[in-house]
Amino acid sequence: MLAFLAKNGFPVSPYIRYCHTPEDLKREIDLAEQTRGTLDFLIDGMVIKVTDFALRESLGATEKFPRWAMAYKFAAEETTSIVEEVTWEVGRTGKLTPLAHLSPVELAGATIQRATLNNYDDIQRKRVKLGSRVFIRRSNDVIPEILGAVPDDTATQEIQKPTRCPVCGAHVEENGAHLFCTNSLSCRAQITLRLAHYASRDAMDIESFSDKTAGQLIEALGIDSIPALYELHKEQLIALDRFGEKKAQNLLDAIEKSKTRPLGAFLFALGIPNVGNKTAKDLAKRFSTLDAVRNATREELLAIPDVGGIVAESILSFFGDANISAQIDQLLALGVAPQSELAANISSPIAGKTIVVTGTLPTLGRREAEALIEQNGAKAAGSVSKKTDYVLYGESAGSKLDKARELNIPLLTEAEFLELIGAPARDESTFAPVKLFEE
Repeated sequence: MLAFLAKNGFPVSPYIRYCHTPEDLKREIDLAEQTRGTLDFLIDGMVIKVTDFALRESLGATEKFPRWAMAYKFAAEETTSIVEEVTWEVGRTGKLTPLAHLSPVELAGATIQRATLNNYDDIQRKRVKLGSRVFIRRSNDVIPEILGAVPDDTATQEIQKPTRCPVCGAHVEENGAHLFCTNSLSCRAQITLRLAHYASRDAMDIESFSDKTAGQLIEALGIDSIPALYELHKEQLIALDRFGEKKAQNLLDAIEKSKTRPLGAFLFALGIPNVGNKTAKDLAKRFSTLDAVRNATREELLAIPDVGGIVAESILSFFGDANISAQIDQLLALGVAPQSELAANISSPIAGKTIVVTGTLPTLGRREAEALIEQNGAKAAGSVSKKTDYVLYGESAGSKLDKARELNIPLLTEAEFLELIGAPARDESTFAPVKLFEE
């Protein structure tokens, strides 16, 4: 595969090693860590992959990552620097995070001038003061973090805990180890980040909308809430810096298109504390409609896999907030209509079943096939086991198909699968694969 990529002009690293035993692998990793400074590019670890494609197919993947590859990170490099100042950054949930401004220092190929301190308790625990010399580490050689003051540190000026939001001046409250701005309705920092999150790809997917766009809308047009996005007019946008007629219309079209996003994406866009993309999708699959999610009980939430007490309480508190509920009602009144992700769940013959997709299907991509499986109330699994109800297979199916036959698991072609769920048959001639390279 790598030779094929190199032959066709793709840049391929010459540093490639093949190992046959765990001992070989460990030896090569140690050698790479010792000699990393001699390479003409920066690395923070090694990528380890299974080279057998049949075994890759058998191992499968999680929702985000292949099970046949992993990144091995080297021990992070450390150095010291002086804390010159500490500022408090406000996130979209209103949480205040202390950011240390440091004397510039080189570390792992980068100039470090800022590092996180997590929260006020972290500052106290690490004995960090203004003027302190501190140990710095790039966690996984990416995120700078302060480990603590050096043992002989003599700084005496304490870092003060803020009582007011540094952005809007509102009162600050403590919640556990963290400080929060109480002005969730008009704090500019919170609104900017909340709008940008709402418009992000995994959320409402409003193309061309960025943090900078959010800042412009807040500063120039006085936008102070998410529902206000759906009340924008072209004339307002054209008046903004670097907004021509075409860009303004494209943004309005993208906002309009976002009204019918899937329910899971809408729930993620709302920014419910402790609810990420996966949990939002799980809520959508379990309850099917926004109204059902908003009225879910604690017991119903806890019945969802991976939803514990903290997440359940976050969801209940979020939808129980009068201001938030009013904004959601306003979104619905403006035409936002999250689409159910389980339209055929109750009546589908595969509801409650576990199905594995393997090989190349004639017309359906893997994600499309798995989406159809989930929309019909079934689970799309990554590996074949005795709990598998069906295997949907195509060309070059590999070891998963062999294992399904060994276990006498029912097999489905794409046509049989579409017929089973009541979907129309697809003309394979209109889905001819595109050839990227001549053989």
